[in-house]
Amino acid sequence: MLTSSLAYLHLMKTLLLTLFIVSALVSGYSQGIKPCAETKLMAHSKPIKKSRAGSYDNSLMSKYDVHFYFLDLNIERNSTVISGATTIGLGVSALTLDTFCFELNSNLSIDSIVYDNQILSFNRVGSIVYTHFASALVQNTNADIKIYYNGDASVTGAGAIGDGFSTGVSSSWGNRATWSLSEPYSAYEWFPCKQFLQDKCDSVWVFVTTDKANKVGSNGLLEGVDSLLPNNKSRYRWKSHYITDYYLISVAVAKYVDYTIYAYPAAMLGDSIPIVNYVYDNPSTLTTFKPRIDSMPMVLEYYSELFGLYPFADEKYGHCMAPFGGGMEHQTMTSIGNLGSFATNSHELMHQWFGDHVTCKTWKDIFINEGFASYGEYLAYEEFRSLAAAQNLMQDVHDNVLLDSNAMVYFTDTTNVGRIFSSRLTYDKGNAVIHTLRFVLGDSLFFLGLKEFQQNFSFSTASINDLKLSLEASTGKNLNDYFSQWLFGEGYPVFSAEYASDGNHLFLKVSHITSSLNTTLFKTPLEIKCSTTSGDTTITIDITQNTNSFMLPSGRNYTNLSIDPNNWLLNKVGSITKNPALIPTMISSISLEQSIEVYPNPTQDNLQIHYTSSNQATYVLRDLNGKELFQGNLEFMTTLNLSGLSAGVYVLTIASSEGNLLRKIVKH
Repeated sequence: MLTSSLAYLHLMKTLLLTLFIVSALVSGYSQGIKPCAETKLMAHSKPIKKSRAGSYDNSLMSKYDVHFYFLDLNIERNSTVISGATTIGLGVSALTLDTFCFELNSNLSIDSIVYDNQILSFNRVGSIVYTHFASALVQNTNADIKIYYNGDASVTGAGAIGDGFSTGVSSSWGNRATWSLSEPYSAYEWFPCKQFLQDKCDSVWVFVTTDKANKVGSNGLLEGVDSLLPNNKSRYRWKSHYITDYYLISVAVAKYVDYTIYAYPAAMLGDSIPIVNYVYDNPSTLTTFKPRIDSMPMVLEYYSELFGLYPFADEKYGHCMAPFGGGMEHQTMTSIGNLGSFATNSHELMHQWFGDHVTCKTWKDIFINEGFASYGEYLAYEEFRSLAAAQNLMQDVHDNVLLDSNAMVYFTDTTNVGRIFSSRLTYDKGNAVIHTLRFVLGDSLFFLGLKEFQQNFSFSTASINDLKLSLEASTGKNLNDYFSQWLFGEGYPVFSAEYASDGNHLFLKVSHITSSLNTTLFKTPLEIKCSTTSGDTTITIDITQNTNSFMLPSGRNYTNLSIDPNNWLLNKVGSITKNPALIPTMISSISLEQSIEVYPNPTQDNLQIHYTSSNQATYVLRDLNGKELFQGNLEFMTTLNLSGLSAGVYVLTIASSEGNLLRKIVKH
C-alpha cells in the first residue's frame, strides 16, 4: 500500500489503524487520521484488480463526447441488486462512429440497447461493451443511447476506494445503506459509462425508485419525489445542470432524516445556498453530529471568499451518510461515514473547488484534487480554530512525510491505486508543499493565483503544469524552482547554520544537504529566527546554493538561532553553531562576492566578468571533468568567448587574497 519482520510491522500498523478508525466512528469525532485517504485506499490490499479498457477500446470511446447521463434505477438500502436504464447522451467527435463502446460491470446483464427507437446489436468482452449502429453516425451528430440492465453490481475487491457499489450496516448507528463510490475507475460497476477524466458530461439526472421508507441522495437539486402506488415505492428525481466528471456521480439510499441549513456567501448579496444533510434516521445521530454540520456554512462562505463563489451555488451542497470510513467528494453531495470531524468535513467541502469544479487532468495530477483539499483542512483550522491548531495539524503532516527520504508528489503509474491515493505522498506532501507555495508567493499573490486558476479552468480539468503556468501568469513569478523541487523533485532539505554577531552585523552561513540523491538543491526563501535576551527577530533569506553566506546589519548580539520557525518548509534541521571565527572569514568572502558580477548566465556566446576590487585576482573556467578551458588575470571587465564550447554546464573559479569563489556557468 516484505521479510517476515516487515510483514509483522505492517500487520500491527493495520490493526492499530483499524482500531483507531473504529474508535473514531464510535466517538463521532476524529482528527488523527487522513480519512479521505484511508477511504480511497480501503481496497488497496484486496487481491482482485479491475481490468481496464485497452488501447483499442479507448480509441473507440475517443470518437464521442458524453453530454448527458440519465440514470433511472431501482435500488434498495439492503442490496446491491440494481435494475433499470441509463441513457448516455453523446456527440460524435470523429468523422464517423459505427461502434459505440462503453464500460459496464460484467456481472450486470444487459436486456437491450436502444437508439432512435431501434434495438441495437452488441457484444461484450468482460466489462467492455461494443454496440453496433445500422449505419455509421457522422461527425457532430447527437445521439441518446439507452441501456437497460439488471443484476448484482457488487464487485468485491475490484474497487479502488471500496467497492463501486456497496450495501452495509453502520456499526455505530445500526442503520443500513446502499451507496456508490466510483473513484477512480469504478463507476462502471453500477452504471454504463465512459471513464475518461477529460470528458465531463454537461448535466446528469439520477432517478431512483425505492421503498417508501427510504430517502435517496444524489447530485444537484431534488426536483421531486413521486409516490408510486400500489407497490409502496417512491421515485426520487435528482437533476444537476452543472458539468460533472463520471466518478463524481453518486447515489446513497437509506432511512434518512433531512437536516437542511443555509450558507450566505458575501458574493450572493443575501441569497443563500442550501446545505442538505441526509443523516441516519436514528434519534442520536443528528444530535451527535449537529454541531459539526452547523459549522459548514461558515467554511463554505470562507472558501468562497478565498477561491471564488461556491461553484454549484445554483444547486446545493450536502452530505449523505453511508457506513464506510472517511468521505468522498461527490459533486454537490459528499458521501461520508462520520460527520464528526471538522477536518474531514472541511477537506470534502474544499474538493468542490479542487476536484469537482477543477478536476485533475489525469490521475498523475491527483495533487490538484487531494493536495489542495488537504490544505483546505489547514485553512479551516487557521481561520476558525487558531493558528496554533493549524500549525499542529501541519506538524503532523510534516512528521509523516519526513519518514520518507525520497517522498515525491508526482508519479507516472496510474494503474497503482495505492500510489494515486498515498496518504503520505499525495495527501500529506501535497498539503505541505502548498503551504510552501503560500510562503514563496505571499498571501496576496497565493490566493489571487488560486482564484484565477479556478476561473481559468472552470468546470474543466487541469494538470500540475497547467497550475504552474496559470500561477506564473497571475503572479508574475517564475516558479520553475518551486515546481521542480517540491512537486517533481524528491525528498527535502536538511539545513544547518553557523552564526556570529559583533553588535553591528549578524554573520550567517547556512548550508543544506538533501535527503534524496535525485534532488540535490532546494532554492527557496527561508526564515531564520534570531534570539537575544531582549527579544526575537525573524528574518527571511534566499537560499540559492547548498551553502550561502550573509553579512546582515544588526545592532544586536544574537544568542541563538532557529531555522524555519513557522514551519513553512518541509525540512529537517542539522546543527546550529555559534562560531566567532566566522567573522573575519566571512568579511573577506562576502567582500569578494560583492566585488564580482558574472553575466549573462546562461549565455550563448560571450561571458562578462565585472570585477571592482583593487586586489589582484585570477580566473579559471573548467568543464565538469576538470579540464581547463580558459584562465587568466581578472581585469575591471573580462570577456570570455564561449561560442566554441558545447552546450552544457561549466565551473568558473575566481581566486584572490580575499578567498575563492565558484560559479556554475550554463552554456546554451
